[in-house]
Amino acid sequence: MKSDEMKEPTSNPRRLKWMGFGIIAILAILAAIWFGVRHGGGEKSASQEPMSSMAGMTPPASTVSSESSGMTEEVRVDLAPEDLKKARIQTFSVGMSATSATLRVPGIVQPNEYRVVHVTPLVAGVIRQVPVVLGDHVRQGQPLAVIFSSELAEAETQYLAMLAELDADHKRLERTQNLVKLGSASQQEEEEVTASHAAHEAHVRAAQEKLKLLGANDRQIAALKQAEQINPNLSVPAPIDGVVLVRNANVGLVVAPGQDLLTVADLSKVWVMASVNEKDFAAVRVGSTATITAPAYPARSWKGRVSYIQPQVDATTRTAQARIEVANPGESLRIEMYVDVEFSSQGSVGLVVPETAVQSIGAGQYVFVPVKNSEGSFALRPVHLGSATNGYYAVTEGLKPEDVVVTEGSFILKAEAIRQHPDLK
Repeated sequence: MKSDEMKEPTSNPRRLKWMGFGIIAILAILAAIWFGVRHGGGEKSASQEPMSSMAGMTPPASTVSSESSGMTEEVRVDLAPEDLKKARIQTFSVGMSATSATLRVPGIVQPNEYRVVHVTPLVAGVIRQVPVVLGDHVRQGQPLAVIFSSELAEAETQYLAMLAELDADHKRLERTQNLVKLGSASQQEEEEVTASHAAHEAHVRAAQEKLKLLGANDRQIAALKQAEQINPNLSVPAPIDGVVLVRNANVGLVVAPGQDLLTVADLSKVWVMASVNEKDFAAVRVGSTATITAPAYPARSWKGRVSYIQPQVDATTRTAQARIEVANPGESLRIEMYVDVEFSSQGSVGLVVPETAVQSIGAGQYVFVPVKNSEGSFALRPVHLGSATNGYYAVTEGLKPEDVVVTEGSFILKAEAIRQHPDLK
């Protein structure tokens, strides 16, 4: 027993020593874990704070513009001295000028429909003569056709018979009046003869009006009365001065009243029918002036004025016809000829830039502006343009007065800009 009791004191201190080492190791591990967690969390929170604060901020203007426009605010094109010399750059100082709106549309020449006459006979018959051909210029009253008409012959016979009866009644009236003066005839007899004479006068007037309704003129009726011989040939006169456009009449043709024989048109004034697109209706109104040009006459132009605009729009082409009355001396404008119609209206005063300064890149329009104090450098600037007039565009956005833009050589700069900045395409 003694020996066992003596061993226990020597074993307890060793066990305590190992237990102390274990506790120290555990504490060291826990301390390392705590330090690592604290250090990592601090860095994470520090890195997250700027992101959270930037989330509510507006991106810089350059970023917005580049995202919205697909390119940076200012694209530069740099030319080497030799290339700059070859480009022969010329510039223009942007200024204020009066602008005007110009609209160019296609048109077709048509005759003045109010001066187109269809020549028709008033009697039935057979055509004996047609002294005119297509394209002839005729004068009002000139014979266009001669028709043999039995109906006319019958009317003339009736007229001559009425004239004979009237002449007999007139002589009878004169005798009766003389007898009344001598007391050999009564007043009643004179009244009866006078009434009969008046009735025959009415019959003659009716027969004369019938001849006029059949197409006979006063000269023909007077000649018939003088010769006392019927003339069954009716002359069909030209109703107006003009050109024979259509001829349906030939010798031997049997015609009926109202049948179309010829068409005569006065071409001293014509209509130009211009096709105006639906989106351009505001630029054209009744009374607007128009300039007409034709490919057949490059050096000539005609002036006209809009007299009518079609109230309905063509469902297929979405256009309406504007009618322009144009004087046509020499009849140079021919029917169905294609022409160009230009409408012009005075605009307001604004910035203008030469057409040669504007280049199209992609879907936009741009000008090149020389960079100050940097020879051979040019900035590509987008612009918004209005209508073009006399070689100049109206500028609505992108430039200000006294800005300098490149005119001659702008196309070379465009090619160089696309080469240096392929993303512009």
